[in-house]
Amino acid sequence: MASEWLRSAPAGVTIAIANWNHELLLARAVASALAGIHALAELAIPGEVLVIDDHSRDGSVTLLRQLEALYYGDGLRVLLHEQRNGITVTRNHALRQATYRYIVYLDADNELSPAALPVLFRSIIDTKAAAAFGNLIAHRPDGPAMLSNESVHGRIFMDSHIDMCALWDRLQLADKGGFEEGLTVPEDLELVLHLVTAGCRLVFVPVVFGYHYHYASSWHNTVAVENPDYLQHLARVFDQLDLRRQVHANSQYLRYHPDLGYL
Repeated sequence: MASEWLRSAPAGVTIAIANWNHELLLARAVASALAGIHALAELAIPGEVLVIDDHSRDGSVTLLRQLEALYYGDGLRVLLHEQRNGITVTRNHALRQATYRYIVYLDADNELSPAALPVLFRSIIDTKAAAAFGNLIAHRPDGPAMLSNESVHGRIFMDSHIDMCALWDRLQLADKGGFEEGLTVPEDLELVLHLVTAGCRLVFVPVVFGYHYHYASSWHNTVAVENPDYLQHLARVFDQLDLRRQVHANSQYLRYHPDLGYL
């Protein structure tokens, strides 16, 4: 999947937003992504915002075309699917269509912390990691919570705590096959475990990278209903002997800040 053109991709950042019927939340996500690109530009780091709409039937397409007309010069691109393909195919599409070497996956109903993006960019360059991820603040009906707020350790095989809202090396993701399509398990959890067991380095950066907003129909509230056996499937693929917590991984306990080094 990683062709020569990807290997020579410029060392900038593509923020990829996958959208499916999030019209009323899109503007917030796009605005935060554009602010992140602006923060990079101040350090002479190129970037773009790529929104891929997965055949929305609400007003998303009209809104996106209006936003693209207004902000194309600021780096906003919009691609439209002619039929619904699902989040896995959409994320792989973003992996292929992105301009730059590094990619952030931002859900359309969430928000990026723009000032943190240059910090993660410096971190992934310094460490040559497959991913640099930071704290995410989740706004839930029962109160705020933290996601992606600790480095990789053995518990990841029981309860993966790393969200796709992170900075990823497209080359390493593509070399490992990208997102596995056609699965009945959450594609992001599967990919994280695949990268960890394949020996890739995923490094935690102690900054707030974004904000999650949990709604009644949010993925976090529906995944167990739609995929009741996903934990058993992931355990069978990645930890069938229940020994992974005792095996060292290259990602284990990696914490880094570009101003401080490894922590």
